[in-house]
Amino acid sequence: MASTKEELSTLPMLNGGSNYPIWAQRLTTYLGHKDLLATVTVDPGVNPSAAVTKKLSESAFIISSKVGDRIYHGIITPQRGSNGFAIWSKIKRMYGSNMIHNRTRATNKWTNLFFNGDINQFLDHVELCLAEFAAIGKVISDTDVCGFIIAKISVKRPGLTDPLLTNNVLLNNSEALIEKLRDLANHEELT
Repeated sequence: MASTKEELSTLPMLNGGSNYPIWAQRLTTYLGHKDLLATVTVDPGVNPSAAVTKKLSESAFIISSKVGDRIYHGIITPQRGSNGFAIWSKIKRMYGSNMIHNRTRATNKWTNLFFNGDINQFLDHVELCLAEFAAIGKVISDTDVCGFIIAKISVKRPGLTDPLLTNNVLLNNSEALIEKLRDLANHEELT
């Protein structure tokens, strides 16, 4: 199934580690939709069939069209140019692996998060950090995420977080806590 210019225009351009998580999620969804995800995630071996070679070429075209100029030549080489599996693997090694520079970048973003009074903006940044951790395979427990969120917000809004400290469900489920805080923030915006 060929990709159209319109379809490709909806996908983000990979500019490096800073937007890798959203790029990887959107490309994964798109490649799955095009029935090409297995092509880039499963090694095709030394002598792939003609059908697999065609899929490798199609996936290479899609991925390479969504790699920014600054990083393009380090990823798309003559050896990898028509092999979506090789290109995808290189990108994952560079930006999606749990290497020290990826861990350091993600951890620094996480530890430097602060709550400036806007709950939704803060939660957006929390979710971006969590996506970056997920992209490199670093797991942070829900309890730690919840403790971090509540600790950061409690500095400026202890009245908001004090009731949450007695809710064990919200203290152990970061998704539920984020939903509850977004609901409270949206309610505050309306009043």
